[in-house]
Amino acid sequence: MKKTTKETINIGANDVTYEHEESMEVGGLIPIGNTYVDSMEQIVNMKDQFSQTMDPILCMYNAAMNATTARLDIIKDEFRFRNLRCPIHHIDTRLKSAESILGKLQKKDLDLTLTVACNNIYDIAGVRVVTPYVKDIYVVRDRIEAQDDIYIMEEKDYVETPKRNGYRSLHLIIRIPVYFMGKKQLVPVELQIRSLAMDLWASLEHDLKYKNLYKESGIDFTAKLYECSRLIYEAEDQMEKINDLLEDE
Repeated sequence: MKKTTKETINIGANDVTYEHEESMEVGGLIPIGNTYVDSMEQIVNMKDQFSQTMDPILCMYNAAMNATTARLDIIKDEFRFRNLRCPIHHIDTRLKSAESILGKLQKKDLDLTLTVACNNIYDIAGVRVVTPYVKDIYVVRDRIEAQDDIYIMEEKDYVETPKRNGYRSLHLIIRIPVYFMGKKQLVPVELQIRSLAMDLWASLEHDLKYKNLYKESGIDFTAKLYECSRLIYEAEDQMEKINDLLEDE
């Protein structure tokens, strides 16, 4: 990802404006030294050097995750200060382990190195925002996008266009500034925004996958899950309309 920056310089009696691009890749975040190992396979299997290699990387992503939740907490505080209904019900966070990062590299058929991981896997740090109602999803999204030091890399709207099994959520990949190891880094964070009803459905669907019921039963539950999602979404829509009527009084 690149950001275009305009700069004006004085040449003689004239001001000249030119543009240049700043790279936002995270490859420079990898610590370099005599003990540095880039291979994810070696890192996962190393015990003595694991902390020395991985801790700075995961610490950086953890800092980005905390910076994201801090921005969200400010949004919550603003609504409460203004005596308005808060669009955020609760916030969950998740940091991938080295094993999970390695598994995702293998799944994507990418080189098994830290450098490739940092520049191609954008959900090492994950933040989930759960909102009371569907309309609040877009309120939170708009508040995040309005912050000019946060860069939106990608947006996928599974609320308007659910997945085949009925999964609904709004996914953003953002880069948030983190001051780490002496300089500002733009670190990617996956931000999932979903309503309480969507979160309930996703939790139950995840539980079914965890129990591996799909394979054990030999039944394709996709259509049933989609129908459950539709029913929950319709009930949620009715609850939101009731809330709108109460707020308008």
